[in-house]
Amino acid sequence: MSDDGAGSPPQHPSGNGVKDDSILDRHPALLSRLVLEHAPMALVALDVHGKVTWANPSFLALLGSVKERLIGKPLTDIMRMVSWLPVPYESDAELATQQWQRIWLASEGIESSRMVLMSEMTPEPAPSGVARMLAFVDLRAGQAGEFPPFSDPHTGLASQWVFEDRLRHAIERADRHDQRLAVLLIRLDRADDVRQVYGEPVMQALLPQISRRLTSTLRSEDSIAYLGGDRWGVLIEHPVSPESLQSAALRCLEAMEAPFTLGRPPLLLTLSIGIAMFPDNGSSPEQLMESAGQALVKARPGGHAFFDQGLKRQLSQRMALRHCLQEALLCPDRHFDVVYQPQVDLENGCCVGVEALVRWRHPKQGVLQPDAFLPMVAEMAQMVRLDRWVIEQVIAQHQRWQSEGSPLAGLRISINLDASLLEQAVFDGRPLDRFLRQSSGELSWLSLEVDGKVLSEQAEVHGLLLRRLSRMGIRLAVDNLGGAPVDLIRLAMLPVSHGKIGRELVHGLADSSSFARQALSALSQCLKALQLESVMVGVETAEQLTAARHKGVDQVQGNLLGPPMAAGELATWLGRYPDLQVLSKP
Repeated sequence: MSDDGAGSPPQHPSGNGVKDDSILDRHPALLSRLVLEHAPMALVALDVHGKVTWANPSFLALLGSVKERLIGKPLTDIMRMVSWLPVPYESDAELATQQWQRIWLASEGIESSRMVLMSEMTPEPAPSGVARMLAFVDLRAGQAGEFPPFSDPHTGLASQWVFEDRLRHAIERADRHDQRLAVLLIRLDRADDVRQVYGEPVMQALLPQISRRLTSTLRSEDSIAYLGGDRWGVLIEHPVSPESLQSAALRCLEAMEAPFTLGRPPLLLTLSIGIAMFPDNGSSPEQLMESAGQALVKARPGGHAFFDQGLKRQLSQRMALRHCLQEALLCPDRHFDVVYQPQVDLENGCCVGVEALVRWRHPKQGVLQPDAFLPMVAEMAQMVRLDRWVIEQVIAQHQRWQSEGSPLAGLRISINLDASLLEQAVFDGRPLDRFLRQSSGELSWLSLEVDGKVLSEQAEVHGLLLRRLSRMGIRLAVDNLGGAPVDLIRLAMLPVSHGKIGRELVHGLADSSSFARQALSALSQCLKALQLESVMVGVETAEQLTAARHKGVDQVQGNLLGPPMAAGELATWLGRYPDLQVLSKP
């Protein structure tokens, strides 16, 4: 036997298996291996990817499995643990007080889930290839139940097991629909001081009160759980934005402003909140919780912090933009303009209409396109106010063209509306049809466009209003076809006259693959079968224009034919229109 400790354990000459103490003294590695192999605790070693590299017989017995089925596989594929989501600690001293935790464990090799004690016992320095070593102690004796708890006994909130399950499913949904979600990790500040001064009973009475306050500030669709260690976890799903997350964090912090009495001098408590977003800050529950924990370390008492510090700067810029936009919406005449982009009929080469588009004259950034500010207007729930202003400007312009005897008065004018304008309970009690009647008389020249996905999903809700608008002579269009899936047959039952093929499909025509062209052809033919006119927007190249002609599109709109322009420029453009070579037919 060599001096490096390799080989089989030496046997006593008597053959009874008793080890030679002098040999063991010279082979500490062998002694350590014997201890690990025959320890009463279940031990498992993991690599940096969470895959099992080694397990002792006690661990195999705990799972009712064999080594060949475990080695090289992720531990999370082998067993389920209700406390698998890590709750980060700020210091080694705090971690030392939380070494062992009760968890529920389940795997294919055991009949029912069971409670065990788990601790991370990674040696320093760790053996080569080992990133973590976990130890488990079975607590089957005296167990009261066979399933993990669904609620925390102290706070009444969802348990860690439920929170983990919701988070995993939420991440799968968000990944499937290309959406974001966020985790808020909330910590009670100065919790140790409260325990030392007032005792553990007071703390146990505070936790339910804090939990109730947090629950009351969150949306009903948000998930909150008590994670232990004076920490709470909050899962926020779509819609998620830096502004909405900051707003949620501030509401949680404000919930603590009222003092807690508990029959003693009032206690003023604060929280700290760390925020992490999927997929930016993690693609798995473990990574997301770890990122939220790192953000929590950065948060000051009574404050909040994002994992991505660049997000905080971005949020500051967006808040400044939001404040400026708020002021602009109060005086839209001074800050917004309406421009008009021509729509050309491919059959006769004539301009048959225009689409009214809004622009914001920002005091520092210049003229901003709709994509730069309309989403923020929607977040502020001010789309009704802005769209109504646009409608009023368009009606006034049409009246000026009529009074001047301009040929522009004969053009159809389209306005893209946010779905909020279709709601009956608007802020001033005037539904869209009543608002239009009070604003103008004859409106057969007006065309209103609404997102196809909204109309498809809410056809029954808005059907009556759409029919009232149609009886007023207003044309209705289904916008953004070719993007989100819509039920065209259902839409055809509504009083719509044409469909607009969106930019997403049009931009795909530049791809060498034929999918976009086939989709355009199918959509155009479907619209014709339903007796709906087709308008293709975002035409920027001759190739896209040619595709529109060949696929049977009725009308086109885009910078290639004419950019959005002010009303005065539109008259000049219309005078030069017959000389535009781009519209000549092959």
